[in-house]
Amino acid sequence: MTTHLFVRSCYSLLDSTIRIPQLIQTAKQYGYHSVALTDHHVMHGVPRFLKECKKEGIHPVIGLEVEVNYHERIVPFLLLAKDNIGYLNLMKLSSLLCDGRDHCDLEDFLAYTDHNFLIVYGEGGYLDADLIQEDKEAITQKLKFMKAELPSFDIALSFQETSLWKSRNQLLKALAKVQGISTVALNKIYYLQQDDCETLRVLSAIKQNTTLRDKMLTPITGRYFLDMQQMESIYDDDDLQRADQIATQCQSDGELEKTTLPEYPLPDGVTSEQYLPQLCIAGLKKRLNGNLMPHYVERLKHELHVIHKMGFEDYFLIVYDFIRYGRQKGIYIGPGRGSAAGSLVAYCLGITMVDPLQYNLLFERFLNEERVSMPDIDTDIPDIHRQEIIDYVYQKYGSEHVANIITFDTLAARAVLRDVGKVMNIPKREIDMIVNLIPQTAKITLADVYRQKEKLRTILNANPALMDYYHMAQRIEGLPKNKSIHAAGIVMSGKTLNDVIPTIQMSEGMKTSQLVGSYLEEKGLIKMDFLGLKNLTTIDEIVKLVQKSHPNFQILSIPLNDIKTYRLFSSADTIGVFQFESDGMRNLLRKMKPNSFMDIIAALALFRPGPKDQIQIYLDGRKAPSQIHYPSKELEPILKETYGVTIYQEQVMLMAQIAAGFSLVKADILRKAISKKNEKELAGLKQEYIDGCIRNGYPKETATHLFELAEKFAGYGFNKSHAVAYGLLAYQLAYLKANYPLQFYTSILNSVIGDSTKTSIYINECRRKHVSLMGVNINHSSDVYFFDGKSVVLPLSIIKDVGTLAARVIIKERQANGPYLDYFDFVARAVLRKINRTQLERLIYAGALDCLNLGRTTMMNSLDDAIKYAKLIQIPNGNQVSIDLGLVSKPIILRMKDLQEELSEKEKESLGFNIGEQPIVHLRQELNIHYPPLVVLNGMQGVQKGFAYIQSVRQIRTKKGDLMCFLKLTDETGEADMAVMPKLYNEVGQSLMKGSYIQFYAKIQEEGSYLANRIEIVRQK
Repeated sequence: MTTHLFVRSCYSLLDSTIRIPQLIQTAKQYGYHSVALTDHHVMHGVPRFLKECKKEGIHPVIGLEVEVNYHERIVPFLLLAKDNIGYLNLMKLSSLLCDGRDHCDLEDFLAYTDHNFLIVYGEGGYLDADLIQEDKEAITQKLKFMKAELPSFDIALSFQETSLWKSRNQLLKALAKVQGISTVALNKIYYLQQDDCETLRVLSAIKQNTTLRDKMLTPITGRYFLDMQQMESIYDDDDLQRADQIATQCQSDGELEKTTLPEYPLPDGVTSEQYLPQLCIAGLKKRLNGNLMPHYVERLKHELHVIHKMGFEDYFLIVYDFIRYGRQKGIYIGPGRGSAAGSLVAYCLGITMVDPLQYNLLFERFLNEERVSMPDIDTDIPDIHRQEIIDYVYQKYGSEHVANIITFDTLAARAVLRDVGKVMNIPKREIDMIVNLIPQTAKITLADVYRQKEKLRTILNANPALMDYYHMAQRIEGLPKNKSIHAAGIVMSGKTLNDVIPTIQMSEGMKTSQLVGSYLEEKGLIKMDFLGLKNLTTIDEIVKLVQKSHPNFQILSIPLNDIKTYRLFSSADTIGVFQFESDGMRNLLRKMKPNSFMDIIAALALFRPGPKDQIQIYLDGRKAPSQIHYPSKELEPILKETYGVTIYQEQVMLMAQIAAGFSLVKADILRKAISKKNEKELAGLKQEYIDGCIRNGYPKETATHLFELAEKFAGYGFNKSHAVAYGLLAYQLAYLKANYPLQFYTSILNSVIGDSTKTSIYINECRRKHVSLMGVNINHSSDVYFFDGKSVVLPLSIIKDVGTLAARVIIKERQANGPYLDYFDFVARAVLRKINRTQLERLIYAGALDCLNLGRTTMMNSLDDAIKYAKLIQIPNGNQVSIDLGLVSKPIILRMKDLQEELSEKEKESLGFNIGEQPIVHLRQELNIHYPPLVVLNGMQGVQKGFAYIQSVRQIRTKKGDLMCFLKLTDETGEADMAVMPKLYNEVGQSLMKGSYIQFYAKIQEEGSYLANRIEIVRQK
């Protein structure tokens, strides 16, 4: 019997192919009782390792491979935790090694070896060179030296399967025995199966950004998981037994004393148990204008009792504090999200802006005293202020108590094909061909695509090299490639972080947990999500614009019964409105015609994968309330607001309370069991539910039916608390759009700078709504959109190849030296500021120089002369260069006629859209055509109707000799390619020509690629 004491997992990034579940399965299959995990410097995989070992009955050995500066040489050592003190020391040493260094000093290393087995390598370690030379004297001296300097250690014998190292290891073993130093069998493992050697070489090539042709990329052979017979054939029994002894004595289970929350700093003599209720009472008085209604007071007492019982006072105080800080700084913190909006305590503290009693929201959906888990209050923050709030928390509680959370970027289906294709020298066109067959769907695997795509199978089966490439990509698919920081979450600890978890320094300032978020709560750490929400930034910017003309305007004071706002919702005029932009949602709004805030909440909840099935039933009930059939009279008040349809999880809970006599606490346990599909727990709850209904006078048949309803709806029902909070955000944006459109469009356009598709959609919307737009203008535009009192002014930064940096250079020059007076003045000053020819061309074609009263064709024709003039009038002066416009006469300008159609195409190339009115826009209005523009169609699926201009026609013959064609379509918003197959082409081909306007039915195969079903010529060229 023996144990593998050295195993690197895939968390030694790109240095191992081993996935932890497969490691444990292999150890079990081979009959091992224990196995080690010894990643290089890191402990990312330890929680998963411990979990899998426990599940499979394998004894875990927790270790760490460490690089140490040992007498001016960087030498690797292995540490294995004897107990949890040793495990704690490994965490601290790993954290030290992951703070930006690639090794540690001997002094630091020795400080953390206590309660750990220390293993010194022969091959690959301090003795490696002397062993190769068989220098007995040097080996003996080093053994003596280490024995005097290091704590008790074993000498590792590895690479025993080679004749070279077998003989060297025998020498080392004999010399160690003389010194009284024990030896141990140590097969270094980087992959599980012998044929995984090439897979590891591919990973190494990805890591080193090279190819398999690189001669420096040598294969690492023999580093696979040997079975017990193989180990016994190459190692001495005593060395194998020593490995087993060490493993048996390693008794760490990773279970350290849990941490708690940091304590919220309070005045002397005041406890959090006293302070929280005081704050809540003060907040409730403020919320209710001094009228402390009894049902609010009772609800508050109940919530505070549960919070105290669970020991979460400090949690609420911490959240209250950083949200108060943000609001005091004028940051528009979101009104709430998730189940936290169901807490009156959160409302009283200003954490949320939703009155839970007004909307019948349940505290038990948020916090359940019988289902002990950490509270989860996620906070929406304007994306530009997110870091500011996190920095406040970090500074307040300290670097040893607040950390980021690590995540891992994996080699997902499309990415792994590109990486593997590059290292295997697959031609780029072939990589692109394969990758383009992989859907951009989350969690899809290469095996899934191979099963689903006949075209892919055909390509791979016809080319063995491509099949090998695809199989290699499958072998490493899903392995972690890079570390990154969780986009929203941080963790907090009352204890010093490295007494609880290992950390890593991934950015300046705050540390990052080495463990992913799913393993942090079990350590007692509290996770808080600070979510950067661009829509909050947009609302805040619109409000600031509105306040310039209406100083007293406050977004939290807007009425929730505004007629203009509901008119906007009812007409589905919700482009740019949070959560209500999609075509499907807008179709729902058209049918629903919302006229109250409760309708907005319901729309949000209905438009989800599960509730979508109930939309028509809801609409029918809304149209004819008298026809609604409720399960029972007692349940009617719960279902009346949603016209008999169960939409919200809270409704399922209230129905369980009324019908089955469940407490809301137990009703939430039922909801959770249903959503988690916990069959064992559900069986008992089902009987309790039915028995409770029968006790309350319901026939057994009705009781069973009610449970089935609960089971059906709780699985996909929406969290009403979240719907109310996000419904409020949506309403605020809709209100601003309905009442302050110019400010709305200015801000919403600023939010999508850099996204030409979204910009085109919003510009098109402005035109449709007759919002005045001023095109880009070198003498007026800024680097962002702004409202000048009459129009929304487009920024120079949206011009292709110009961007923000060049735009700011042009603006800064204008501010410093006055407006640009004429064409040559601008070009001279722009060239002086390093604006290049391509950027000048883009500025001309985008219309930014139209204010200089020369045609665009004329300016383009004179550009070479203008650039020569600009360079001739430059005057060097030391390190500075200035210009003298009078030094040389300005070139003579030959005015040329603009060809509008050509310039329109160039403008669209430069901006991504046309700012001027286009013929197609007039034609839409003239013919009353309301199909979505191409920029919208490109994001849709299935068969759609459209209207476009034919920019080009390319006729080809199929393999059968039939004629077909490809059309390049365009409109004022975007472009698309359309295939017209032989049958249809035979019908309409004679009419398809450049310059024609067409209506079409087409299947959208992928973004910007259509297959025509029917084409109608609207207007011939």
